[in-house]
Amino acid sequence: MRAIIGYGSSIRGEDAFGLDVIKELQKLPLKETKLLSAHQLTPETVLELQDADEIIFIDTCHDEKNPYALACSLVEESTLNLSHHISPKTIIYMLRSLYSKNPHFYIYSMMSSSFDGITDIASYKKRVAMTAEHIAWVGGE
Repeated sequence: MRAIIGYGSSIRGEDAFGLDVIKELQKLPLKETKLLSAHQLTPETVLELQDADEIIFIDTCHDEKNPYALACSLVEESTLNLSHHISPKTIIYMLRSLYSKNPHFYIYSMMSSSFDGITDIASYKKRVAMTAEHIAWVGGE
């Protein structure tokens, strides 16, 4: 099974990118795919991902110089950080250490300098659509 989790804040402008990509993916007939939306990644997220062979994380990364650029971004964080805001790498570490699961994982990020609002709605919507289409295409749909 494939799990896709979009996370961010719908009240913080472009930070809603992950949530908005999930909304687009919900419109598509994806097979054997679990779609999840979350405000942030938490230790409890692992429970929803235990059966996944592949996990896709979708979020927004702060970048003043390259707004609306799409990238793969993995911020290094301590694997011992078990607060209620953890990284995708920590989620994967927990799956491996607690459940002996070793899923393939990918991270889709949109760079943004604005968490107060959406500064260019056309560019934002284009990036949401592009990301959803790419994820659906890569999944064979």
